[in-house]
Amino acid sequence: MIELYHYIHCPFCVRVRMAFGALSVSYKSLPLPYNEEKSLIEMTGTKMLPIVKWQDGSAQNESLDIIKKLDSENKLKLDVLDNQERVDELNNLLDRLGSPIHNLVMPYWIYTQEFDETSREYFQKKKEVKRGPFKDLMKNKKDFLKILAKEIMSFQNYLGPFYKSETLTIQDIMIASHLWGLYVLPEFQFPLKVHEYLQRVKQETKFDYHEDFFKDSNIREF
Repeated sequence: MIELYHYIHCPFCVRVRMAFGALSVSYKSLPLPYNEEKSLIEMTGTKMLPIVKWQDGSAQNESLDIIKKLDSENKLKLDVLDNQERVDELNNLLDRLGSPIHNLVMPYWIYTQEFDETSREYFQKKKEVKRGPFKDLMKNKKDFLKILAKEIMSFQNYLGPFYKSETLTIQDIMIASHLWGLYVLPEFQFPLKVHEYLQRVKQETKFDYHEDFFKDSNIREF
């Protein structure tokens, strides 16, 4: 069976989990602690998740490369990523959403069940190099929320009912995987249109954010 090594919170890992569900591909879910390094380097030469170990024993990271291999029939309309103008537009949107989202949710992520004391300290030290002290992120929460609210209001104008599409595409998986982390933030509430959009993506991809914390089995079958 295909094995997926991932972090629960990681948007790029969520992308692959959503793709597995959307394509009804069964897999073995193997969430790892954030401070795990040795096994990742042994598999692919670098500490980067997600990693998929294919049935032939080979291992691969980079979320979009994994999804392209999974989706040989182009069910997720991956050909949209062949259009550089659309790719640039999508990446720009993800950058505008991702920056305030991560500044808001990272101080909350580290207190979910995914982290223990050691992995929490490792994650915080690593992320503070780029984003500054988490305590300062918390102090500036209102500013990040204002920025995010503006971006979310603009984004929802492109939903019909999916992002610039009547059906689910790879773009929705890339966008929703970032937005989903906001459900951990008590101060933020999605506009109804965006919440309903995320619930449609959830249904289409058979996605359950924290299922690894309560499932008896780590086999995901569709």
